[in-house]
This record gives sequence, structure tokens and C-alpha cells, in this order.
Amino acid sequence: MQNRTLHCIVVVALLSFFKVTAQDKPDLQTSRIDSTLTQNANAVVRFEEIIIEINSVNSVTTKTKRIVTVLNKEGRGYADSYEAYSPSIKIKKLEAIVYDASGKEIKKYKKKDFSDRSVYDGISLMNDDRIKYFEYTPISYPYTLAFESEVESSTTAYIPFWNPISSYRMGIQESSYKILNPTEIPLRIKEANFENYVIQINKTNQEILYSVSNVSAKLPEVYTPSIYEIIPIVKVVPSHFSIEGIKGSATDWKSLGKWEYDNLVAGRDQLPEETIKKINELVTEVNTTRAKAKLIYEYVQNKTRYISVQLGIGGLMPFLASDVDRLGYGDCKALTNYTKALLDSQNITSYYTELYAGKQKRNIDDEFASIEGNHVILNIPDGEEDIWLECTSQTMPFNFIGDFTDDRNVLVLKPEGGEIKRTKKYEPEENILHTSAIVNIGVNKSMTADVKRESKGLEYDWNYGVQYQEPKNQKLHYKKHWRYINNLEVNTIKYRDDKDAIVFTEDLKVFCRSYGKKAGSRLLVSPNLFSRDQSNLPKYENRQTSLVISRGYINTDEYIITIPKEYSITNLPGKKSIETEFGIYSYELVKVNESQIKFKRFLKIIDGTFPKEKYEEYRKFRTEIKKVDNSKIVLKQL
Repeated sequence: MQNRTLHCIVVVALLSFFKVTAQDKPDLQTSRIDSTLTQNANAVVRFEEIIIEINSVNSVTTKTKRIVTVLNKEGRGYADSYEAYSPSIKIKKLEAIVYDASGKEIKKYKKKDFSDRSVYDGISLMNDDRIKYFEYTPISYPYTLAFESEVESSTTAYIPFWNPISSYRMGIQESSYKILNPTEIPLRIKEANFENYVIQINKTNQEILYSVSNVSAKLPEVYTPSIYEIIPIVKVVPSHFSIEGIKGSATDWKSLGKWEYDNLVAGRDQLPEETIKKINELVTEVNTTRAKAKLIYEYVQNKTRYISVQLGIGGLMPFLASDVDRLGYGDCKALTNYTKALLDSQNITSYYTELYAGKQKRNIDDEFASIEGNHVILNIPDGEEDIWLECTSQTMPFNFIGDFTDDRNVLVLKPEGGEIKRTKKYEPEENILHTSAIVNIGVNKSMTADVKRESKGLEYDWNYGVQYQEPKNQKLHYKKHWRYINNLEVNTIKYRDDKDAIVFTEDLKVFCRSYGKKAGSRLLVSPNLFSRDQSNLPKYENRQTSLVISRGYINTDEYIITIPKEYSITNLPGKKSIETEFGIYSYELVKVNESQIKFKRFLKIIDGTFPKEKYEEYRKFRTEIKKVDNSKIVLKQL
């Protein structure tokens, strides 16, 4: 699928581009690279030329020349050295040459020298995509790779986009992107994120040329926008196109969505009468759309399993619902289509929905229609509310999508056309983790505790998966989570997963032989046993990107801590509170009696996008939380 782009301001100029080739050996010397490009870089793109020739509605040729100098071990992945092919994609030319730091040729690879394998992702049952690639193990660094390919595809709906800065820590000496359109098929073009770059552009009726040069390596930053929101991108889509021989035309999401619905989804929902009868019996005792949909969703979870299948029309068309019913497996497309078919049998309207899935949110571009996305879910309108179903999960509760597909633009395919919707956003007040504990501190510095953690909302999503791990790994999970408690022992674990209320509860008994620290006649103890902030945010002298807190949440803690009878409680610190635009934090210790202390903690993080100048304030906020969380109290020996 293709990359997303946003609005932009373009600096337009005529291109004057000096072409570097693999034969210009003096230019391949690493010493010839300007130091501004190697600084902070793992690799430098010395030269890149991508030429897209649109031959007809059902033929596009892509010619690529790329020369990359790999500066260190971390930069090996920056040197593209493969091409994918399939029944609709033919590799016409493929070669590569490796040079050492002085520009001397080490090895040359022709097409026949490239290895060939299936594009197998580890979970696919079937996949007709393959790649040709070569493996080079460098003896030393730096080295340079010159790569050249020519590929012809009968699918023209998704032309490779131009994103010259595809990674962090990569310098760009020269990169160009040319569209040749001799047949003058109408093109839709979107240029995004040009404002911080000098992009040279030259456009005629039959040729479009973009280039950029001398771009220093970008450094990754924490709490940053998606890279697709900050790097320059050019997106080109023919208004008339073909996918696996099926022709179409579209200019907006409504028309493209209708083409997708008519050609990819419609007519693939037939089910055996026996299955329909079974579903009729399943929902006979309930009356509402929501209740029926819930029973059908759980039926799919119990009957099927997820296996990726990438066959046929670009991997875009789902299996027939009848095949999924018979086989009991499918990919996201197939399982979503199958669930939709079961709902259709009960006259429940639902829509096949395409999106970009992943913990870092990425939107379908609502302003520019193109074949996009990497995942499919199901949308059920229910009055003023939308129900969203993740049909690939056998464990996810009904109408709960978690952080894999939350709060992003998606394309809903309807019979009348495509519609951009937004999936559910989980507010901080919905994402709650409450930890309670009964703690006993031993005279010998030991600690025993009964701990209860209750998770809701996205906190449920972030915690419930531990129940499916092996017992040994469950214990390791808690030891890692509470890594600041040395030699922690997890004795018993019990889980309760209420999928109706979407609440996950963890009950644990833990022990530590030496939790406290003796200092003469005093015993030092940290009251915050189970929720210490361990973040260590870097400091930037000149941060480049805005501060993005993608999801908010609330963590609350309340412990009763019993101290040894041989010790007394000295003066406890007063309540500490911090309130900022990023969240609220409070820490409180209350003396219950001569041998018990109540510990209370509250943390609310507010999601949002803030100016880059705000990052340092947020870093200081988290640093202060960490400092207070790790503070100790003094118990005095009697």
C-alpha cells in the first residue's frame, strides 16, 4: 500500500541535475561526501533516480537507479537491494555493484545472481508475491552499493510515491523522481511537507520532475509525529487505472470506494443455508442489533483463526465467505467479509473498512483518494454510535479495537461509494489502571504484598495479553515490569478477564528478600512499590518536531503498608501535587496508625499535539514525577 501525504508549500525551480553513475568512480569515494551529509548519518544516498513511465491504463514501467554509501553496521538496511514481482509485475532488469571506500569495485551482481524467495511474512498460508534479492556481508565499512532495476506492472492504481527521505539518520546527496506520461492519462498529484526543503519542480503535459539535494540526516526524536507527516512526499495517481485487468476510474473517495466495493467486496458474501440456520438459532433469544452482533462476533472468534493470504487481485480481494465458513481461517479481509456476511444474514448493516493499523496512528488521507491501508476491520452503524470490530482477533472483546486501530481516519466501503470515518478515540478517563496492595515490610528488610491491578480501556489492551503467556513468562513479565525491585519473586498469579465489561484484573502475591535498606538504626523504604515512573526522556538542544502525546490515561494507586513492630514512623512528607497542561500528578502518604501507612498516587496524562517548544516542559514534568516516585521514607528503630 502507498504512503500518506499532507498539505505543503512548494519551492518551484527548474531542475539542473548532475547525474552520477556507478562508472563515475571518483565520485564513489567516501571521502568525496560532504561532511554535512555524513554527520549523524548511518548512510548517504549519493544518487537516486526514479523514472515512472505510464505506458497505458494497464501498463506502467518503473526504472530505478540508486547509489548508497553505507557508513556503519546500522546503515546496512538503507541500501535497497531487491525487487518484488508477481504474475502482474515483471522484472526486466536487475543488477548491483558493490564498491569499497575508495570506489574500487568489489563485486558485481547480474539478475541471475540474485536470490529468489517468496514474500513470506511468517503467518501467510499462501502468497504469490516473490522477491529477487542479493545478500552482501561487508568486510569493512564504509562501502557503496549501486543498484539498478526496471520493472513493468499491469497494475496502475498504485504508482510508487516519492519519499526521498525514507528514514532517519540518512543523508541525501541527490534524489529525483520523474513521471513520463506520453498518453496524457489524467493524473492526480499531491505534494506534501515541502515547506522545510528546497524541492525543485519542472512540469509539462507529458513529464513531471521533482528533485532534492544536499539534505542532512534527520535525527529521531521521542514523542514525535509520524515520519509521514514531516518528510516530503509526492503522491501520483492516474484517474483511469487497472488492477489485475480490472479497469476503473476515480477522482475522490466516493468514486474510488464505489469501485472497490463493486469489484472487490460485492458478491462475495454467500453462505451455506446450514450456517445461516445456525446463526438464526444463535441470535433467537436477543432482539437488539448490538446483542446480535456480539453473539455473531464471538461465533467468528470461536470458529476461525487468522492466517494471512495474499493471492489474486493485488492481495486486495477477500476470500469468499463460503470458503472461510468451510475452512475456518482467513486473513483480515476474509474474516471481515465473513463476519459481514453473517451479519447480513440477520439484516444487520455493516461495512468493510480499510485503514492503516499500528500503534503509531496513521490516517487515510481524507483529501486525496488512492489505494491505501494495510488492514481491514468492520464498521456497524448503531444509531449515533459506530461499532468497530477487529475480526482477526480471537481474544479481543466485542466493540473494542485497542491502540492498533483507534482514533484515525479510515475508508468505509458502502454500495453508494466510499466514506471517510474516524475510529473510536479512547479518552484519558476511559483508560484506567488502578493498583491496590496490602504490603508488609519485614524487620529483616523483606517485603511481601498482595497486589491487585484492574485495567480498563486502553490499559486493558496494554495488559490483558499477559494471560496468554506461559506461566514462566508471566513471572518474567512482572519482574521486568517492576525491574527496580531487585530479586522480586512472584509466587502466585490469578487473572480475571471480564470481556463484557472490558475489565482485566490481575491478583498477585509477591515477595522480596531485601526491599528496604538499612542505615544504622534506620530502615529506608520506598512507599511506591508498583507504579514508579521509569521514563528517561532525552534533552534536546534544538528539537525539530512537535510534541505528540498520542494517548492519555489515568493511573491510580492505593496501598496499605504495615511496618515492623520494631520500627516507628518518623515524620512523613506532605502531599505533593503537580498540575500542567500535559497532566496531573499527586503523591500522598497518610499515617493510619503507629504501624501502618496509606500510600496514594494519582497520575493523569493528557493526549494532544503541542508545539516543539513545549517538549522541555513535558520532560521536566516526567522527570519530577520520577523523582517523587522513587523517594524514600525513614523508619526509626525503637
